[in-house]
Amino acid sequence: MTPHDPVLARLQDGLAERKLALPRCTDCATLIWYPRARCPHCMSESLAWEELSGTGTVYSYTVNRRGQGEYAGHDPFVIAYVELAEGPRVLSHVDIPTPTALRVGTLVRLSQGLSEDGHVRLTFAPEENS
Repeated sequence: MTPHDPVLARLQDGLAERKLALPRCTDCATLIWYPRARCPHCMSESLAWEELSGTGTVYSYTVNRRGQGEYAGHDPFVIAYVELAEGPRVLSHVDIPTPTALRVGTLVRLSQGLSEDGHVRLTFAPEENS
């Protein structure tokens, strides 16, 4: 399901294809997270979407041991702030078989866009070599 907001729709359409793109302000060069139609730094509406590497490091995380609503039965699961290689910190899921094995500083890569239930989520997985 695509949101009504065209900016969020663009983000989610990319994630569904395992691509991460964010808007960058063409006036001040700020890479914008959370995507919006105006730069939060200089208020410019002059934005260009940029495809990112999809890599980063875990900045902070929590292991949720009891999922509710759409997360019921999917526990434990990890929600983390990932610092992207390009700079912004994004709130996301981390797909890891043993959540207690995750550490701050773990290298991660964009892993999936669509969940089993059809929702689009920003999700990373640990890099093989981290």
